[in-house]
Amino acid sequence: MQAVKALDRTRPVTAALATVVMSDAVGLPELLDAVGYNYQEARYPADHAQYPHRVIYGSENSQSYGAWRAVATNNYIAGQFLWTGIDYLGEARVWPNRASGAGLLDLCGFKKPSGWFRQSLWSDRPMVYLCASTNNTSANNGGRRGFGGVESWNWPAGSAVTVQCFANCPEVTLTLNDQIIGTKTPADAVNGVLTWEIPFAPGRLQAIGRTNGVTAAEFTLQTASAPARIELLPDTTQWHANGRDVCHLEYRIVDAQGVRVPNAGDEVTFTLAGPGRLLGIGNADLSNSEPCQDLTHRAYQGRGLAILQAGDTPGGLTVQATAPGLTPAAVTLTGR
Repeated sequence: MQAVKALDRTRPVTAALATVVMSDAVGLPELLDAVGYNYQEARYPADHAQYPHRVIYGSENSQSYGAWRAVATNNYIAGQFLWTGIDYLGEARVWPNRASGAGLLDLCGFKKPSGWFRQSLWSDRPMVYLCASTNNTSANNGGRRGFGGVESWNWPAGSAVTVQCFANCPEVTLTLNDQIIGTKTPADAVNGVLTWEIPFAPGRLQAIGRTNGVTAAEFTLQTASAPARIELLPDTTQWHANGRDVCHLEYRIVDAQGVRVPNAGDEVTFTLAGPGRLLGIGNADLSNSEPCQDLTHRAYQGRGLAILQAGDTPGGLTVQATAPGLTPAAVTLTGR
C-alpha cells in the first residue's frame, strides 16, 4: 500500500479477495481503501457488522439474481462486477466448444437474454423483453450460460412453451396475435422474471409494459417463415479514409417480410470492391471453428458480424453478401 501511494496518491487502492477469511487473518483488508469480495455475498452482513467502516463491493460475482439482491438490499454494499460482460475465447468446454458463454453479450456483441435481464434490473428507462424455450431448448443452446430461452417464436406445432419476460414497468401484458394471455406485475416475478406457460401458435407474441396505464415499452417476437434474403446492417456508412476507421456490419438471414430467421445457418460469402478490407468475421456460435478472416462464414441464429476497416484513400467500399438460394444484399461505405 505504501509503495502504491508513493507513486500515486490520487486514487484509492483495492484488491479482489478470493478468500476474505484468509485475507482477514493477515490484515490485508485493513491496508485497502476499498475491499473487493469475490463470490462471497454471504459474508456481507457479518463483515459489515464487524468492520462497519470497511468499504465493501463485489469484485467478481455471478449473474444470479440472489447475487444482485445482496447489493440492492444492502446500502452498505457499493456495487458488483459480473463475470463477465462478453463471451470470450478460452475457458471452453468439450471440443468443438472453444469459448466461454458467461457473458451478457455474445462473441459478436449481440445482447443475450442475460444482458436484457440485467437491463431490467439496472435501467431507469422503461423496457420489456421476451425470450422463449421448450424442454429441449437448453440442451441445444450452444454451451451458453444463463437463461435457457432464445429470442425466437419459431417452435414445433403443439409445443408447450415457457415465455420469460424481463421488464422494469409496473405492469406487463402478454398478447399472442392480439389476444391477451395475461397481465402481471413485479409482485408476480420469480427471481426477477415474469413467466407464462402457453401452447405455441405461430404469429406475433408481444409484451406491452405500462406505467399508470400508459404504454411505456413494447417488445415483439414474430414467427419467421423460410429464409428469403440477406440483410446488411452497418453501424455507419461514412468513415474517414485514414486506414484506421472501422465499421461493424451485421448480416442477417431474413424471410420475405424482413423477420430474422432464428434457426438460419446459411453460409454467406462476402466480396469487397474499393478501398478497405475485412478485419474479421464471426457468428457468436461458441462451437464454430471457421477461420475468422475468411470471406465465407455461416450465420448463427440467423445472423453474424463482419468488421471492416477503411482504406487510406477516399472512395466507396462496396460490400456484397451472397448465399445459395437467397436474394443477395450490398452496402457501400464512403470514405472521405
